[in-house]
Amino acid sequence: MKNLKGIIKDKRNTGAMPTLEKFSDLARTKKYVSFDIFDTLLKRNVTTPSDVFDLVHLYLPSNVKYSKKIRIEAERIARKNSSTEEITLKDIYTEYLKYVPGDLNELVTAELKAEESVLVANLPILTFYQKCVELGKKVYIISDMYLPQNFIEKVLSQNGIENYEKLYVSCEMDSTKRTGNLFERYLQENSIDVKYAIHIGDSWNSDYKQPKLHGIDAVHIPLIVKNQELVYGHQNIGTNYLSNYVNKTMSSTNKYYSFGYRKFGPFLWGYVKWIHSDLVRKGISDVYFFSRDGFIMKKAYDLLYPNANIKSHYLEVSRRSLRVPILWLDNNFATILGMVSPSKRISIRSIFDCVGLRIDDYVDLLSRYNFSKDSSFDRSIIEKDTNLINMYSELKDDIVKNSKIEYRNMVEYLKQQEVSGKFAIVDIGWSGGMQRFLEQTLDKLNIKHDIQGYYIGVADYYTRNEKVHSLNLKGYLFDFKNDENAKDKRSSFVGLFETLFLEQDGSVNNYYKVADTGIVAVKRLPYEYVVNGKETFEYKSVKEIQVGAMDFISSVNNSILNNFDYSADCLFEGLRKTGQDPTKNDIEMFGNFRFYDEGEDEYLANPKSLVHYIFNIRDLKTDFLSSRWKTGFLKKLLKVKLPYEKMYEWLLRFK
Repeated sequence: MKNLKGIIKDKRNTGAMPTLEKFSDLARTKKYVSFDIFDTLLKRNVTTPSDVFDLVHLYLPSNVKYSKKIRIEAERIARKNSSTEEITLKDIYTEYLKYVPGDLNELVTAELKAEESVLVANLPILTFYQKCVELGKKVYIISDMYLPQNFIEKVLSQNGIENYEKLYVSCEMDSTKRTGNLFERYLQENSIDVKYAIHIGDSWNSDYKQPKLHGIDAVHIPLIVKNQELVYGHQNIGTNYLSNYVNKTMSSTNKYYSFGYRKFGPFLWGYVKWIHSDLVRKGISDVYFFSRDGFIMKKAYDLLYPNANIKSHYLEVSRRSLRVPILWLDNNFATILGMVSPSKRISIRSIFDCVGLRIDDYVDLLSRYNFSKDSSFDRSIIEKDTNLINMYSELKDDIVKNSKIEYRNMVEYLKQQEVSGKFAIVDIGWSGGMQRFLEQTLDKLNIKHDIQGYYIGVADYYTRNEKVHSLNLKGYLFDFKNDENAKDKRSSFVGLFETLFLEQDGSVNNYYKVADTGIVAVKRLPYEYVVNGKETFEYKSVKEIQVGAMDFISSVNNSILNNFDYSADCLFEGLRKTGQDPTKNDIEMFGNFRFYDEGEDEYLANPKSLVHYIFNIRDLKTDFLSSRWKTGFLKKLLKVKLPYEKMYEWLLRFK
């Protein structure tokens, strides 16, 4: 537990980063602007500077032992025994080698590489720095640091920090900011009138008190920025680094971009890496990403592996486009129930959607059996509804006729895409239905195939497809087929989760032959999130989320993050927190999102008032079951902080 002194220090070093306007106003009348480097112009993607030492071993030969503890102690002793104001990195490792065998140059080089791997521009300060250069102010950089000047110059340049007048590094000058001597040297060498000088830095003593004592205006910036979320905690150096990386490299303040960069991007990155690793291990040379959820997955895959010996393809399919063409083979009502959503409530719209018929064309038939387009049924007793069964029987001829037409066109499309042999498919999940429909079609055509299906999750209801056709399925986040201890980690917010993957285009409806060409084209439905030619806020928000996610993946492509082995659960943590334990901000961001599935349109989490449900208890059950973000529904309804995921799991007992 921190002592009072530590608490006061943290309080003093915590705050909101001043805005560009605030910085500009403070420096408006100044001619000379000086900046600190570490935790000012540059940030380390770790929680504390000493965390860098956890990475040094990555840059040493595997047979060289490295001790973080001794490295820290060696610096303490080197400072204690030094006759100069500042020590060098070589001084530290000269002391280190008294306790651990090794090579001085090898150790120094390894630490410099570790530092280089974690140092990134502190974007708010970099923006102000560039503004100062643009306005013609004389900019200086002043740092108390044991790292060599040529290394610091290189890292500054790598991060876009250039065009400064001079760099002052304490270990090269044998004078420091903390004593004030380095400021005296800076003022004298450049004949600076302190009235026109300002200094920016994070250290209360070295960057605020000392310049003030020398007549220089100073701005103390927070070492700990308020509201920065440690998304993945800091249980180990890997998660520590990841959390700090996403906080310190994100370039936009847009809340949806931020969500994509911090939470969706890392998970998508992990999923794609997992797929590629298994493809290589199994010697699979072709992988087909299924639309629409696979669109962003393929973009991420192609970004990470542009030169891989594995061809990535985009197969424009949907549950509907693969399901309807095979219904002429088997259209029993029980079969249809195994194809619709596994939800407890089954709407009549979803049944018509499942069999590929437009419900609006059958209004008279519905009326004859006392149904409306909004009718729904309890899954547990639906097969006992004689009216529904009889009505369905009347639909069979139309189902078969339409199915055979769509079958012929789908077959031509699959041949056109050269879907055969040994290949993999990639989709979001959850039960392998589309893989089953594809394999049944290929079987019927006598096309040889060996398909490996990769999914974010394989849910427990995969068995409804497995019992019809044996499937090779594999899940990243959870896998009920291959793990007897699996747990479905997204069921309470499945709608929110799936929304993140949306391609900005309508679902695939079916296929048609282009006249006089012999080419089979894809017919898409209108995109749900474009209304009267205008993009809805869901469209814009999801697009921003995906831009953030792709920016994250692009930024980590060659970073040290690739040296860590992150579990699916670790990378899912940010999404899990939003989905299972939502904050007020999460609810405001996503609660009013509309979710479209199998002909139905529902809000993710938009309950009526608690008072309404007290007097209309049946509405509560209906609305809760319809919600595609059930923990969000409960949070928005009750508002207070409660264990909503556990409440949801308890309610599942009464399914």
